[in-house]
Amino acid sequence: MVVIKRFRTVWGVESGKDFENWIPWFPDLKKQGFAGVEVDITDRDVDNLQQLRKILDDVGLEATVLDYWSLDESVYFYQKTLGIDKELGLTGLVSHETHRNRSLFTPYAAKYILPKVPELRVTADISHWVVVCERLLDLGEEDREILDLLIPRVTHIHARIGTTQSSQCPEPEDPVFKEEREFFERLWLRIVKARSKDSGLITFVPEYGPYPYHPYGSVRTHGQVADSEGARLQKLFEDSLKE
Repeated sequence: MVVIKRFRTVWGVESGKDFENWIPWFPDLKKQGFAGVEVDITDRDVDNLQQLRKILDDVGLEATVLDYWSLDESVYFYQKTLGIDKELGLTGLVSHETHRNRSLFTPYAAKYILPKVPELRVTADISHWVVVCERLLDLGEEDREILDLLIPRVTHIHARIGTTQSSQCPEPEDPVFKEEREFFERLWLRIVKARSKDSGLITFVPEYGPYPYHPYGSVRTHGQVADSEGARLQKLFEDSLKE
């Protein structure tokens, strides 16, 4: 039986002292049907971060892969991450996001990289690609071929509807965003179907963030959009598996 689990990002919600803001919030998320939360609890102490930066600089290491690396440098990096995953017993559990400012920021970089690192697992946030390319990506044959290459490698979805000019729309169900909503839903349902064939688990995050991702003056907060989209998409995904 395939299980669909949705996770909630805490993006835009500070933890507060001793997690005082999260403690009363998390039970509410559970009641809404979220299976977990996507959190960053890295120590943010300035001195420690500066020390980490010095350590990395001293040995010539980068903290993550970046968009200005050459394609072959990115391939090398991803190949090495697979070795680390294996050493740590995390093979198949670590995924790398299609995100601006990272190596997979464009579908054409992915077209080069993914065949050379066939075991790489991907977190699909296609809102970034739509902005970079300034178009919805199932209109041309080449775009469709790249999506066909990507979909079998996706293990996690960042389910955020964007437009050709913004990676986040404020009201996904508004008719003005009908074309974008239908594109993203077609893509996500293809991922869900593909994932259901080789895994008993499908995970996604309705990753709607605060300003400047969320337009200034929006009717609803980014958190309200994330919660409503999470519930709507969970039903959409589950219903698709019954067909």
